[in-house]
Order: sequence, then C-alpha cells, then structure tokens
Amino acid sequence: MTPPWTLLLCFLFSWSFGMCKSLTFVSRSNLYSQLANRHVLTDAQLQQLHNVPFFGVYRELVAKDCRAAYLNMRRSSGLYVVWPKDSPPMVVYCDLSLEGGGWTVLQRNTLEKTASFGSHNWEQYRNGFGDLMGNHWLGNDLIYHLTRQNHFTVRFLLVDSLGHRYHADYSSFGVDSEDRGYTLRLGDYSGNAGDVLSIVNETGTHDNMKFSTIDRDNDRWIKSCSEAYGGAGWWFDSCQSALLNTDQTIYWGSLCDQSRICHAASILIKPGKKNCAPIPLPGAGEYYPIHYR
Repeated sequence: MTPPWTLLLCFLFSWSFGMCKSLTFVSRSNLYSQLANRHVLTDAQLQQLHNVPFFGVYRELVAKDCRAAYLNMRRSSGLYVVWPKDSPPMVVYCDLSLEGGGWTVLQRNTLEKTASFGSHNWEQYRNGFGDLMGNHWLGNDLIYHLTRQNHFTVRFLLVDSLGHRYHADYSSFGVDSEDRGYTLRLGDYSGNAGDVLSIVNETGTHDNMKFSTIDRDNDRWIKSCSEAYGGAGWWFDSCQSALLNTDQTIYWGSLCDQSRICHAASILIKPGKKNCAPIPLPGAGEYYPIHYR
C-alpha cells in the first residue's frame, strides 16, 4: 500500500508541475550507496539522518542545502542528506537553530576534541575526513558541488579561550573545480573578527589562491607552507594570515595565534539573500516540501 505521506507529496508536486510521475523514488539502501561521503559515516550515524524516512526519499524533494531544509520548517540541528544539482547526494551537518537559520557546516575544529586534522593528503582533503558531528573537513569536491549551484555567503566563526565568539562573513563564497586547484573565491567582508582572507599583506592573500596539501604544493612560497605547518591543507600564499585546519594553533590575524589562543573554529555557508524565498512554497525553485519519518 502506498504510504499516506507519498500521496501528499505527490499532490503538492503535481499542483506545481502538473504531474507526479516525474518524481524519482530512491530507496534508503540505494541512497546510502550513492552518498559521496559515505566513508566518514558510521552505521549508527546513518540511522540518525533527519530527512531520510524509513521507506526512502524522492530525489526531487531532497533539500539542496541546509537553508532549504530550514525554510521548510526543519529546526533540529544535526545530520541531513542534501542533494545539489548535478551532484551526488552527501551528508552534512546543518545548523538549524533560529540564530543559525540554515547554515551548512563545511569545517569544524575544536582543539579540545580528538585531533582530526594533522597531516592529510590531497585525496583526503578532496573527499573529506573526520566526524561530521565533531571535527571534520567536508571535502573540497563536495564544497565545489555545493557552492557552484547557487550564490552563497560564508561565515568563518572563531571562539577564544574565554568563550567569546567572533565571525568574519564574506558576501560570496565558492571554490573552483579540482582541475583549477579548488581556488578560493570570496566577496566583500563584514564582521568583528577582521578581514585576513581577502586583504594583501606580508604573507600575501588567501582569496583567489589554490588549495595546497602536503603532497601538492600550490602556494607561492619558495618552500611548502603545508609542510611548514604540519601537513595542514589550506589556501596558502606565502604562507598565511589565517589557518583553521591544524591540531596545534588556530590562526586568524592578530585575533588567534600562539599568544592569544582560540579553542574552536568553523566554516559555514548558506545561500545569499537574493536567493532566499520568503516562505517554503512547493514547486519550481530551490525549496521543496519536507519529508516526515
């Protein structure tokens, strides 16, 4: 028997598109097998995905990012499947608190927790590593697929030893494809942490720089910045005024360094305001009806 919730979804979709047969059903096991970052998920975490019903999902109704989930009345932060256009599905951590409003977490580094960064090679930074519920790097290829579908803003969030929170927001954010070295692209700065990514100083800049790892040196220093900083992967120039992927010291200009310790950092994105619908209407566009368990 067809589950009642599928009839509701079919009605909502046909109301907008005039047909229900265009929906593509994906079973739970099939979805799991397609996840681009299945390798970082435990079996227990697969059972904690907020938007995967027991029967499975319709491909067209899976949120493209965490902001879409938020606009469709999701309010529990945690692990969600998102499925960007022309991309495999992936699991991300969504900050769906009222303050967050639908941030997709790309990176989290809390120095007090189990070390996750250390030295990782190009392939590991491309595919992602760590614990999505804790310290992790989502993966350069997944970040590329996420950010090429839309206009995104980014927040670099830092927490000092006293628990004070600082942020650096950029009005646009994206990374190029792998054949272009996952080059970082940033817009205008705002916030209270200071702009250390798009300015040019004695260490160069980070904006418009290719990503570098211990085994692929794309920086403009005579030596390897990644090697100098314990194998950290980052958008180095020569070398850095910011570095969040490290187990020792989080760097952010004069705000976070070896003399002023920051205990946590994270990178979060969500679509820019020009892409946000005022209410979660079904139909064409970025936002679709939610799934229920």
